[in-house]
Formats: sequence, structure tokens, C-alpha cells
Amino acid sequence: MRSMKLVVLGALSLLSLAGCLQGQPRLYRVALDETPVRTVNTPTCFRNSELPAGRNNTSEQNYRSEDEWVIWSGVDQTEYLDLGTQAWTLGDAPVIRVSDLIEGTDKTFNASRNVQTPVSDQYIELRQTTVSAKFDDYSAVPVGTIALNSQFACTKARGECPTGQNLANDAASCSANLKFVARRIDVQQLTAYNNNP
Repeated sequence: MRSMKLVVLGALSLLSLAGCLQGQPRLYRVALDETPVRTVNTPTCFRNSELPAGRNNTSEQNYRSEDEWVIWSGVDQTEYLDLGTQAWTLGDAPVIRVSDLIEGTDKTFNASRNVQTPVSDQYIELRQTTVSAKFDDYSAVPVGTIALNSQFACTKARGECPTGQNLANDAASCSANLKFVARRIDVQQLTAYNNNP
């Protein structure tokens, strides 16, 4: 009888431990190919659609940036992706900044930011940045993509939108797709992580 109680107690302990660990975040070490960001050479990604001198001479191969990302499970099917603090610059387009969690479902996470800047009463500058991260799966070695999109626009109010050298420094629109490969890191209940290694 005593051995039966120990077996039942042991089984309950294992179930409760498994239940506790199910809510653990997924921690991934990530190799991100940022080559498309560092080697942008599309003229429309720059002010006045002019490619800076020497820009076509930039090429890279096999360099990867390293990160630690975490995926948290929320309520229902909601998930949260922690990319840490990121800043991507695509040519002269507005900088794409990420410093918060990105909400998503089904291994896909999308976030956008819209900023309207009135310039006196003459015109309004509009900047929109979008980040979309997609995991193919949550295996031990998942792969996926990050789609980046940065848009600039100007709307007239009383005056005309500037042109030529009078354009803002980030007056361009650009997009890029980055690929990543990750490795899941097995964690315990008290494992600490650093999303900016």
C-alpha cells in the first residue's frame, strides 16, 4: 500500500512539473542574415532616387548577426516575440526600430508604426515602418524570414512638399527580406535570458 502511494505521488509530481514547464518561453539563439540591409543598392531606397557614389561596390558573403530571441505564449492562440532592441536602416528610408514585444499567432508576428510630422503649416511628413517575422516551425532548428518595410510620404497642406535637396534625410521608401536560422536552447524554470547578447 505504501509503495502504491509513492507511485501515485511520484506520478502527480511529474504531471505538475510538466504542467509548470509547459508555460515556459521558447528561447532561441539566432543567426540572422542582414546582408540585404547592409548592401542596399536600389536607387529608390535613397533620397531623390540617387544611389550614393560607390554604393554598387558593396558586397558581402556569409556574414551573420547573432541574437537571442524569445517567444512567449499568451492567452488563447496569442504569442509574443521578443527580438530585443533592433534598428534597421534601409538606405535613406526611415529607420525601423523595435524595442517592444511583437504580438502574433501561428508562428507569424507583425507590427507597424505610423508617425505623422507636421512641418509648420505647409505640409505633413508621413513615416510608416513594418516588421513581419515568420517561423516555419518551432522545431529545435527552425528557419524563417523577417520582412522589413519602411515608407515615406509627404502630403500638402497650404504649401508644396519639398523636392531635391530640401527633402528630409529619410525621405525614401525601401523594403528587404532577411532570412534566419535558429537553435532552440533548452531552459529550466529559472533560466535567465539576454535578448541583447
